[in-house]
Amino acid sequence: MLTEEASKSSDMPIDMQNPYKPKPRQCFLCRNNVELDYKNVQLLSQFVSPYTGRVYGRHITGLCIPMQKRVATLIDRSRKFGFMANESKETVYFDDPSILANKRT
Repeated sequence: MLTEEASKSSDMPIDMQNPYKPKPRQCFLCRNNVELDYKNVQLLSQFVSPYTGRVYGRHITGLCIPMQKRVATLIDRSRKFGFMANESKETVYFDDPSILANKRT
C-alpha cells in the first residue's frame, strides 16, 4: 500500500511557474530611465512625423502605454508653450532641377 500511495503522489502535477510565459518587455524610455521634459524638443521631435506633424503611434515608437501617453501630453504642452511647431516643417528643396530647362541646348 505504501508503494501505491507513493506512486499516486509522485504522479500528481507539481506547482511551478509557467515556463512558456514571455518575459515582460519594457520600452527603451523605461529601461534607460530617460527623464522626459517638455523643453527637450530634440528628444520629443523623434516621436513626431516630419511630414504631417502628428505623433507616431505605439506600433512605430515601441513605447509602453504610460510612456506613449506621457510623450503625447509633453508634445502637446511643448507646442502650447511654443517650443515645437504645431504643424509639419516646411519642406525645403536644395539644388532643385529646373523643370522647364531645355536639355537639348
